[in-house]
Amino acid sequence: MELKDVLTGPEAAQLWSIGESTVRNAAAAGKFNEDEARRAGKNWLITREGMKRVFGDPN
Repeated sequence: MELKDVLTGPEAAQLWSIGESTVRNAAAAGKFNEDEARRAGKNWLITREGMKRVFGDPN
């Protein structure tokens, strides 16, 4: 996996035109697979593939 395939929660929310809390809540609820999302300090790091699987293609 390349770094360009990983987004922060705010980046993912912006690209998918959804709220940051929606991304945070999905990650905290375990909707992403173990290799799709990881907590890094106070931030969530989420793969593009994980976002596509959970939320569909970006708008």
